[in-house]
Amino acid sequence: MLVGLVANPTSSKDIRRLTTLARVVDVEEKANLVARLLVGLTSAAGIEVMALDDPAGLVRRAVGMAGDSAAPVDYLPLEVHGDESDTRRAAEMLSDLGAVALVTVGGDGTVRAAVEGWRRARLVPLAAGTNNAFALTEEPSVVGMATAVALSSGAKDAFRPTTAIEVETTDGWALAVIDAVLVRSHWVGAGAIRDPEDLIEGVVTSSRRTAVGIASVSAALGPLAPGHVRHLRFGGTRFVRAVFGPGLVLDVPVREHQDLPIGAELTLNGVSGTVAVDGERRLPSRSGVVRVIEGPSVLDLERAL
Repeated sequence: MLVGLVANPTSSKDIRRLTTLARVVDVEEKANLVARLLVGLTSAAGIEVMALDDPAGLVRRAVGMAGDSAAPVDYLPLEVHGDESDTRRAAEMLSDLGAVALVTVGGDGTVRAAVEGWRRARLVPLAAGTNNAFALTEEPSVVGMATAVALSSGAKDAFRPTTAIEVETTDGWALAVIDAVLVRSHWVGAGAIRDPEDLIEGVVTSSRRTAVGIASVSAALGPLAPGHVRHLRFGGTRFVRAVFGPGLVLDVPVREHQDLPIGAELTLNGVSGTVAVDGERRLPSRSGVVRVIEGPSVLDLERAL
């Protein structure tokens, strides 16, 4: 069984380290995370790993750390550029090679790039980013073991379906796995959203009470049924207290909200601004369309084990 692995050496290093209490996960710590994951993957026989040979040598360091305890690892014949396209192209190549699952090590942005390359992947997103609203934060050895058990047993319910968001504006296209939010800023800048007063409207796929960012706002408004997203209009005099970022608890004004199923489509507010996907401003926009689509299937550790 071939398992793909993409580790992002640049995740958890954006401007939120300066504006919030977000942690920095350095290369050595990420290599240690990957090493523990590789040890966990040996819980079932017959698993081989095909990895992106990242510019920082993360995976190679991890293999050295784990030694003979690691699952066998080979590397994709892919020229790396040191940017987000590496993740996207690696995911696409792993899909073509017939991988049965894709493990990502990074934050929500890493997951998004991987899903852009392999939309319907069986995904194991190991957290090593900023918000980690989508990625798994459990011990990597447990994540590796759960992945091995799920794949070797063929358990159909070990990977749960998710929703995703497709955004098309006057200036481009983007995919989001957690949220797409229209903000008043007319520039991308450093990417991160910090001021709730900038928010106009957004769509979010998650409503977990333990989440961070817009997903934390959604959680305060009640549960979200599987196969649905939540459309939020911001502003007004009703406030939701939420964890807007690591070490950042804010009151966010929410005017109204509505839950939408897969297949739904809505037009963004005509206000000129920028669309942020998964917490980062990305697309200048004068108008746009948001579509609710099927996302990847994500490992459910409890079901798998």
